[in-house]
Amino acid sequence: MSTTYLLPPLQAPLANGCSPRIRRVLKAPDRPIALRREYISEAKSLLTFRPHGVPKSAIGYSIQDDDGIVLFTASGRKFNDRPCREFRDASGLPLFEIYRKSFRNTWSISLPGSSSAKIATISPRRSSSGMSSWGNFNITFENAAAFESKRKEDKELSLEVQSRGNVLALYDIVDGDRKVAEVRESIQHNEKLALMKRFPSSKHGYRPVLDIIIMAHVDQALIAAVAVIISDTVFSANV
Repeated sequence: MSTTYLLPPLQAPLANGCSPRIRRVLKAPDRPIALRREYISEAKSLLTFRPHGVPKSAIGYSIQDDDGIVLFTASGRKFNDRPCREFRDASGLPLFEIYRKSFRNTWSISLPGSSSAKIATISPRRSSSGMSSWGNFNITFENAAAFESKRKEDKELSLEVQSRGNVLALYDIVDGDRKVAEVRESIQHNEKLALMKRFPSSKHGYRPVLDIIIMAHVDQALIAAVAVIISDTVFSANV
């Protein structure tokens, strides 16, 4: 049974360090996109991203489907003796680990138990002025769904994460000329919404619930990991 999601449009940014651009509509990619093929969605889906606990908690974030069933969790940033968040499926099986390089907005995603076994890299994207714009970054990885291709260049994929929010946090995940997913501050699930200012540190301690919209043929675990990075980058991550 199909579900209609009534999420109100948010205003595109007027002054976020990037030139104003017309927002794309959500559209499925022209081929599957995945870090983990088993989590590729067959239809458009809506997930809810919820912060929990304290830095040493086993669960720092949970990602739920539209029925409230937990699909993924990410550990608190001080849960173990390694500087990473452990990303697990609903059964607790480790899928990968998310690392942040010092206090810079440079990240990597690695196989469980090894920071050197990288499967994705995340780096800030600079604006036309040469400045790094807050919350804009690229995630580059080998597309696990392109297993039939023999050429490495056909498998390597880079998605753009574009900051679009003015009053509320809003991020587009773009593949070429298609917006394949969206992460946005949830109007429905947050009891109160703090106004976004240019520097997110002005909202210290505010960790909102996020809505995640994912088009068909896109890996839900991949986009959920992007949401973890967005939350840790844009909001003061105390979990």
